[in-house]
Amino acid sequence: MSNKRGVRTGFIFLLAITLVLISGIHVQQTIAGDLAPGMVDTAKYKKKAPWLAGRAGLGDTNAWMTMFGLHFKYGVEEKYAKDFKGFKVTSCFWNPVQQIADIEGLVAQGVDVLFVDPASEGALVGAVEEAYDMGVPVVLASTGVNTDKYTTWISRDNIKAGFVYAKWMGKKLNGKGNVVVLMGIAGSSYAEDVLRGVKQGLSAFPDIKILEIAYCDWSPVKAKETMEVFIQSNPQIDGIIADGGQMAYGAVEALLDAGKKIPPITADDWNGWLRMAKEHDIDFLAESGGNPLSLTAVDLAVKILRGEPVPKKVEYPVVTFEKDQLDKYYRPDLTDQYFAVNELPEAWVKKHYLKK
Repeated sequence: MSNKRGVRTGFIFLLAITLVLISGIHVQQTIAGDLAPGMVDTAKYKKKAPWLAGRAGLGDTNAWMTMFGLHFKYGVEEKYAKDFKGFKVTSCFWNPVQQIADIEGLVAQGVDVLFVDPASEGALVGAVEEAYDMGVPVVLASTGVNTDKYTTWISRDNIKAGFVYAKWMGKKLNGKGNVVVLMGIAGSSYAEDVLRGVKQGLSAFPDIKILEIAYCDWSPVKAKETMEVFIQSNPQIDGIIADGGQMAYGAVEALLDAGKKIPPITADDWNGWLRMAKEHDIDFLAESGGNPLSLTAVDLAVKILRGEPVPKKVEYPVVTFEKDQLDKYYRPDLTDQYFAVNELPEAWVKKHYLKK
């Protein structure tokens, strides 16, 4: 219970920031009555509840996406249960062509609001613009799309996340050493933005060399296989920048199998990683992955359908913590697939993550 209280208490401030952003509907307006800069007039979307929501999603492809989906589900089916009459969800499994068809299908079914967690920034432009032009409010969650024809978009600042990883690593290595970098899916704006931030951050440490960069699809298996190759070709690895706990987990497995010392490493708040970090006394920096942002997406959708102004872009806050705060976030009573920084009620957490 103390872990839960600590995480939730520490998260109150960050939630307040988000609520200020999405509830900043009482912002000052100009004398002419126009909305403040960055706010979207949603009066044309106002309609009486209950509403039908649709999500053109990526699918539960890993633990992060599963909890991301649970936050959507909690928002629509419990938090705002009286406001929604249904929730239609599709899964494209990172196939943009399928997701385009999913968007068209959901619009044809008459959804009142469309959530999209995009598989591609470029390929979905036409489908998203068409839905928007047909009068359907479009809420982008996590990844963006290369158009302004959406209603609101919520995401982490992934460039900043990569920069924070790099800055921490630079300080840990006293500005000198060799690192390898493990990113998510090649070509995804999420992974590419994190990598961009990593490179920007490491530019302040000219004596830190990036030995290798690999895309491991946020998979522990692929990260382990990749790290095994890196170990063979690079005798001196002083640090590992991994964009996620599952990849960090796989990398450490490879190091342990090879009998190598575990260097400083970056990760996220995945419970499986936190367990490994505790068991092996690993020096790490974790940044929350941000999967609860889908619940904020639902909050935004409710405001839109009530005709209340919303920001065009919302930055979801990130929690960072290190080894000394591990016991505050690690939940040994829950499965590896749990993420420590979340906005699910404890009943939902135990229903989906309690060890059997």
